[in-house]
Amino acid sequence: MDCKQGDIVLVNLNPKKGEEVGKLRPAVVVSDNAQNQELDVVIVVPLSSKLMDDAFPYRVRITPRKGLDHPSDALPYHIRAISKRRIRSKVAHITSQELDILKNAICEVL
Repeated sequence: MDCKQGDIVLVNLNPKKGEEVGKLRPAVVVSDNAQNQELDVVIVVPLSSKLMDDAFPYRVRITPRKGLDHPSDALPYHIRAISKRRIRSKVAHITSQELDILKNAICEVL
């Protein structure tokens, strides 16, 4: 699947272990576009519909849009590389401002 940085994709994160997030859920592609074209894996940050206010950098709010019906929190501390085979479909795209905030959060949790 062709995906770009900032795409929100529906991914199957099962099987999960321990406190990892699992199930079929949206996630934001954060890996670089050149890497996304060349490699068979992408780096994603899963989204959760269970919201927590004022939880930066552990959560970054993503507003609803076409393809993402409800506000969601991106979970930077659950960042992971996944096979493109886990991607079911592209559902939306985040704004450049949201991507910048998410990248800052990833840097803080790392």
